[in-house]
Amino acid sequence: MTEWLLHWTMRSSVRTAAIGVEKPPRFENASSIRIAAVHFEGGCAECHGSPVRRRSAEVLAMLPPPPDLRATIGQWKDEELFVIVRDGLRYTGMPAWPGRGREDEVWAMVAFLRELPGMNAARYQELSGDVASERSPFSSCLSCHRQSAPGSDESIPVIAGQTGPYLTQALHAYISGKRESGFMEVAVSKFEETDIAAAARHFADLSTQLSAKVTTPVADERVFALTLTGDPVKKIAGCNACHDGRNLRYPVLGGQSRTYLRQQLLLFRENRRGDSATERLMSQAVRNLSDEDIDRLAAHYASIRPAEAPR
Repeated sequence: MTEWLLHWTMRSSVRTAAIGVEKPPRFENASSIRIAAVHFEGGCAECHGSPVRRRSAEVLAMLPPPPDLRATIGQWKDEELFVIVRDGLRYTGMPAWPGRGREDEVWAMVAFLRELPGMNAARYQELSGDVASERSPFSSCLSCHRQSAPGSDESIPVIAGQTGPYLTQALHAYISGKRESGFMEVAVSKFEETDIAAAARHFADLSTQLSAKVTTPVADERVFALTLTGDPVKKIAGCNACHDGRNLRYPVLGGQSRTYLRQQLLLFRENRRGDSATERLMSQAVRNLSDEDIDRLAAHYASIRPAEAPR
């Protein structure tokens, strides 16, 4: 009777919290389902099981025991799953999402969970990554950041060939929580200073040709103005003031996917990218960009090759 009452209360609470949640259009086709699968394997499968992992006796002895999601996902609406992943469940082992404000990541997890019940072992391994055979100290990074692999996730940035100082700065920002991302905060949570230095050096030395796909060049006066001088009337800074390849603290934008660039510009504009000095600077620089400007800039940088820069 107690178990029934607590479970009923939990479901009622989730149902109520989900009333105001708006599902984004076409979220089922989220391009970030691969990174969600990698996160699930690293942080969720131990408790909830997976097509390739059985749960341990210790997990099954938890009170309350975590459910096998493949059998229970169908009991929840998408909006309710969003609430559970975002907020966690009080008095259970289910934590809240680590990256505050990153609703795009939460929806990516929901999209993955919707596929999970019908997923076989081969499909799950394809998504979650099986790079242990490479015997690389960065095999966990390569689960996501392997842009040369078929079906690469376009919401994941190209880090091969980025500068060492930028990669070091980004990893520190994730670890300290100044840059928001539930996916990355969990992935680097156990990194020591030596791991940060080694990872930055490793990926800085890789060829940028691991990178993205050839896209149609975008060449119009508005794009040239935004990249070179910005828009003084709207107080928009020119992109090349920082991203010309000479300042090693800023990322190389050429060759990133259009999906990733658009996503990041939207996060900056909405002040949801983080709270480091560079995040605040970028949020000010792009706060007056229109949706059309963002689409044009994302298409432009996706169409050009990465600039050569010192590593």
